[in-house]
Amino acid sequence: AHHCRRAVGLSIALLSLVIFSSYAFVQPQHKYHRTQTSSLCMSSTITITHQIHQATLANKDDIIDRPTAQQLVTNILCPPNEEQSRTNAGTEAFGQDTHAKVITKDDPRNEYTYGEFPFDSFDLLVDLAAGYADETMTQEETDGKRKKMIDVGSGSGRLALYAGLTRSDWDVTGIEIGHQLHSLAVGSLQRGISEDLFKPIDDNNTSGEEAQISFYNGNVLPGIDPYFQNTLCDNDTVQSILSEANLLFAYSTVFETDSLQSFNPALGAMVLSSKWSQTLASTCQNGVVAVTTDRILNPDHGWKLLDRMDVDNPSVWGSVGYISVLQK
Repeated sequence: AHHCRRAVGLSIALLSLVIFSSYAFVQPQHKYHRTQTSSLCMSSTITITHQIHQATLANKDDIIDRPTAQQLVTNILCPPNEEQSRTNAGTEAFGQDTHAKVITKDDPRNEYTYGEFPFDSFDLLVDLAAGYADETMTQEETDGKRKKMIDVGSGSGRLALYAGLTRSDWDVTGIEIGHQLHSLAVGSLQRGISEDLFKPIDDNNTSGEEAQISFYNGNVLPGIDPYFQNTLCDNDTVQSILSEANLLFAYSTVFETDSLQSFNPALGAMVLSSKWSQTLASTCQNGVVAVTTDRILNPDHGWKLLDRMDVDNPSVWGSVGYISVLQK
């Protein structure tokens, strides 16, 4: 029996060592941990304990200034040592092609890749758009109802988490089609809960007055996607969420352009494909304000360009943000 206990103890110790070595993304200085991680190669999967995809600010009376929120997201929720994992997750649509051949700039799967938009540029564009959104919202929409912001293609949740920390009067939802990126977003939200930045939504602590941050894995565009046929969230739920939005944000710099008119000379801008412009116009409510980057939503589908702004974006040597409103 003594030898058995030693053998069991040794087995447990070895098992613990193996498990510990697999925690690729653990930050020892923070309370967050995950039950299982992988190197996020093309075939990897991520498992997170109790997948919480909705939360509120832990203390809605605490005001988190924007520089502090940027540091919290950059150093705790989405730390630099995980950047390569986020980039790898953004190549999920390519499968093994990332190793087999050169990816060309006209490959339609480029839409699914991952990029990190600067916080300050996000603030400039969203603040500008929010002013227009306030003007378009009806009295019925503002009475007793919270404003709703959607990050279309939210990736690892970096901007949505930041918006949730800094804009307590908005409900912020991130919608991402990629399974791996969505899992990273949910993991970062769980980390924020562990760090007492957020608290999970349940029947005991949720009210209509509390700011909400949510992540959904689904397709913004209805129908079957050629690369992500089996999303984790019912796409009907995603369409319902979009239909209630007051403000959309899309880091659309690599989104597909319109096949008939990729450039609008009158507006001096690249034009998003009809699958984006027409679909969002049919799904969203009249008066919704949208922020897109380096491409405009097509006016032929009811989108009126309100404003534009040049903003910093080092990854592409600067971007132009376009503010449009839907007029059905």
